[in-house]
Amino acid sequence: MPKISTRSGLTVGTELTIDETLKTFTLNVAGNLIAKDGVTLQALYSKFVELWATLSYQDSPFPMYAIDALSGQFQFGTDGSRFNGWKPATDATRQMLRDGGWSEFQAGVYDAAGTLTSGGALQRQYVGIVGLGAVSVGAQLYFQRATADLPTNFTFTDQANEGIQVFGNATADASTTTFDKRTFFKGYVREYGKKYKDSVLADTGKTSTGANLVNLLLANEDDLDIVALDSAVNANSPYTEINIKYMPAAFSRDVDTTNVPRDYGIVIDVGTHSGVDGDIALSGNILTTAAGGITGANYSGGTLTLYEGGAAKAVYTILGSPTATVVTITGTFPVTGTGLSFVLQRATPIVATLKQIYTKVQFLLRQTTDVDTTAGTVVGKTASLLLNFVGPDLKCGFFVPTNPNGGGSGVMVQGLSNSDLNSIAYHDNTGVARLSPFSSAWAISFNSPLVGSGSSFRMFFTAPPGAGNDYGESGAITVNDASGNPITGIITGATISGTYDYDGNVQGGFSGGTDRSITLVGIRPGFGKFVATTGNLTRSKAIAMSLTAEQDRAYI
Repeated sequence: MPKISTRSGLTVGTELTIDETLKTFTLNVAGNLIAKDGVTLQALYSKFVELWATLSYQDSPFPMYAIDALSGQFQFGTDGSRFNGWKPATDATRQMLRDGGWSEFQAGVYDAAGTLTSGGALQRQYVGIVGLGAVSVGAQLYFQRATADLPTNFTFTDQANEGIQVFGNATADASTTTFDKRTFFKGYVREYGKKYKDSVLADTGKTSTGANLVNLLLANEDDLDIVALDSAVNANSPYTEINIKYMPAAFSRDVDTTNVPRDYGIVIDVGTHSGVDGDIALSGNILTTAAGGITGANYSGGTLTLYEGGAAKAVYTILGSPTATVVTITGTFPVTGTGLSFVLQRATPIVATLKQIYTKVQFLLRQTTDVDTTAGTVVGKTASLLLNFVGPDLKCGFFVPTNPNGGGSGVMVQGLSNSDLNSIAYHDNTGVARLSPFSSAWAISFNSPLVGSGSSFRMFFTAPPGAGNDYGESGAITVNDASGNPITGIITGATISGTYDYDGNVQGGFSGGTDRSITLVGIRPGFGKFVATTGNLTRSKAIAMSLTAEQDRAYI
């Protein structure tokens, strides 16, 4: 049955019980009344008016006062002139009241002249929260009455329409506790496979709640960017390797402009370990991090990247297996540094698509537990939204999320696949979206004779501007990747991938933003003969090249 909205839907002895001695009324799940649908405060008030127009009830004070039905302002325990102590008998009755808020007052004591001498105190106050918009069937909406509160479910599923207690006075009513939470309210709808929505009191233009109606925009719709069930996210890679850090200090790294670091307070690690407190010593080979938390076995043989530290800002090879707080590198650091932003990457990186990263983060934001992998505590269900898709592009920090640990609201993703670098925007701590320079993503395939120890490959520009620098000449130029490192090395696997700074690369006198002809060479003495092939670096996220060598049976 629908919500009861007229007095005719209430019959004393069926849907409504009145106790004139205790001055209480009870709503009963019977007849026309279904608990989830409830009854409007206006209908209840109108029923009381109808009853008190009869001789049967006129010997009792009137139970409630209507200030304004449109704004949902009602009072129990007063007729507008005197305090009489009428109130709902149970919380179950309160949970069935709809479309408004109310106050409950203690009975007053009056002298012969009708002057209030004691009592009449405010005992409880309820704000009427009514959600606007369509939500998925069975959605469990929830709320906070203070920013530090744990999430509390509304009593019933589907769209919210319920009075929520925001004030209690245990001195006047022993059945409640003393508290006052009338300066904040936030409602949420977060369901699997649906877009998330939250709405805070400030969105309504109000600065406080009280005994009145507050509408929150809480609606959801299908989220086509969720790509896995919760069971898979809980158990399978890459999801199990994706975590969130709410940093206590800014995580700084170059994004859109070389040597112009941008600050971020929230880092999503995709198989990586990011930190903001790296300490290094001159000519030393150890980085320490007091925050700890490193799973050392994950990064044995991987890399350490320092994003700060002047001359120490570089990529280093990790020596051995790190401990929770110590990373040892091959070589030494050229300068000292403290409080440096850094990241550890695995020898074999975790590969996750943008949609997989988004799916894991959305999963975490539906958890009732701490989802922060730093020393702080951030409960998932009440944490701010971090990511959203606009078409195929992922926006990080677009909603200016709250970071209770203090590092800032900017959101960064570490450990992205090269092919995704140009499909993501990072809003920094100032709220400005930072886009990486366009990095063409390349992948080189090698046949088996070329793969293994003793092998090498190198990428050259075929014919740069100027003289003496073509491939085959003594001044041949090795192509740098998007990080400025030469594209060369050991052929460690059947496929090696990387990025190229299409917009910014000006090696050999080229202008940025232009296609380049390249020559790719490879060899593995005793296994794969020397081989060379040509190709092009273009503005593309999927440049595929291959080197196929004959097996070398002549080398001794």
